[in-house]
This record gives sequence, C-alpha cells and structure tokens, in this order.
Amino acid sequence: MVTAIEADRIIAESKVIYEEMSWRSPSRRRRTFKLTVRVESLDSGESLKLDGYIGKKNRSFALLYDNTPIRKFTVHNDQPHTDPVTGNIFTQPHKHFWDDTWKDQRAYIPNDIRVGDPNDELLDFLVECNIELIGTYTELAL
Repeated sequence: MVTAIEADRIIAESKVIYEEMSWRSPSRRRRTFKLTVRVESLDSGESLKLDGYIGKKNRSFALLYDNTPIRKFTVHNDQPHTDPVTGNIFTQPHKHFWDDTWKDQRAYIPNDIRVGDPNDELLDFLVECNIELIGTYTELAL
C-alpha cells in the first residue's frame, strides 16, 4: 500500500513521458476517449502510469503508482464530490491527492490548471506532477 509520504515524494520527483500521447476512442457510438502512457521517474527509476478519460460530461487525468491514483484531476458535472475530512462539496473541477486514511478521496480546488479545454488541462496536470513530455502529444480535436 502506498503511503502519503511516498506519494508526495513521487509527485516531487522529475518524471518524463517518452512515448506518443494520443487519445483513442474505444467505441464509435459513444464519444468517449481514453489515454494511457508510461511515466518514468528520473530520480528513483520508478515506472508509473498516466491515465486519461474524456466522456460526454466527465473527464479525469490520474497519475498512478503501483496502480494507485496518487494525484488525479477530475471534472464530473453531474456528481458532486465531498471531501471526507473537510466536508467541502466540489461541483467544479478539482484535484484528488493521496491520504493514508482516505486514499484518493481527499480533494481541493486547483489554481494551476486552465479549466475548459481538456488538452490544456492535461498539459497543466503534467506540469503539476513534474512530468516532462519528451514524446509527442496529439491534441484531441473537440
């Protein structure tokens, strides 16, 4: 199990994505898109994963360490999220962070992400997670 100290250490490390980042649509009927790429830590050599999802009303980007979402940005327009510690209810875009007790249920409103265009949100999320994109990124045409 990942600890909050480990999660914070990994977020702080310099990381890179070497491969191409591009969205794929698993279904022609539904306008949903997914993205998955490997993320390599330059400091510890840890291998992580970046997952992205864009749906009709919801979207999220998550950095996973050992299949645990240690940082996540979410927009879910129909489902408010309540932070279990503060009781704050988030209806606007917010970030989740790892907590030893509450796992990824803790959240806050970010001030470092341009909200609205999922491409901008993703690129800002990479910066916040100390991830440099060495590969290419094919933006999703909206």
